[in-house]
Amino acid sequence: MVFLQKELFINHKYLIHLPHSGIEIPKEYIDDYYISQQELKENIFEYADLYTDELFSSLFDTFDGVKNKYSRLFFDPERFGDDNQEEMYVKFRLGWFYENAILKKKPLRDSINKNKIRKYFDEHHWLLNAKTKQKLDMFGECTIIDCHSFSNKRYWFHEDILLPDICIGFEKNHVDEKLVAIIKNEFKEYSVSINKPYVGSLVPTNYWGKDFRVKSVMIEINKKLYLESDNITKNNNFFLIKEKIENILKSLI
Repeated sequence: MVFLQKELFINHKYLIHLPHSGIEIPKEYIDDYYISQQELKENIFEYADLYTDELFSSLFDTFDGVKNKYSRLFFDPERFGDDNQEEMYVKFRLGWFYENAILKKKPLRDSINKNKIRKYFDEHHWLLNAKTKQKLDMFGECTIIDCHSFSNKRYWFHEDILLPDICIGFEKNHVDEKLVAIIKNEFKEYSVSINKPYVGSLVPTNYWGKDFRVKSVMIEINKKLYLESDNITKNNNFFLIKEKIENILKSLI
């Protein structure tokens, strides 16, 4: 269990969530995967929100947060823990525990260790709930900034639509309107969409639909803005996008 240290919570209501920047899979679970090691590596890198931990580092270092070091092909903390509630599981078997691969629709892994892997999902959400509570105790409110990127490619489970440069997501009862306005203004030279193609923003389970002092805004950055077409190599605009995130920080403090 992770223990919280109060002195680490910097004097702001904001809490940064980086759920998909990680690429690790514990070695004891590697043999659960049906696909080859090369295919697994390709799926991991293709579907990771690569370098978002770097792009959003100014926010994370200033406000503190929760960062998942594991690949979403190991567990996905942005899904509901109850598969029956999760649309991506019901439609595509891509719940918190992915049963299908990403690049091609094919079985991904054996579910023999699903119950063991569940502890990683639960610990992530325990920490997110605990840090949210601490922000509430200290400031009376908490705004989560849910930090993502997305591929300009479409996968087998995606709707074929025109994609924006930036997507901002939130739920109406948990939205921080000031933060949304700041993000839109910073990216005013880009195409920005609201809740399309990605809808909502993660609110910790203890507070979702219950405590509206907890706000959450998702920012999704199209990978074409900061990566080459291979979706792995940083392009010449990487530091420009990073600077824009830093400008958002300046507007918040």
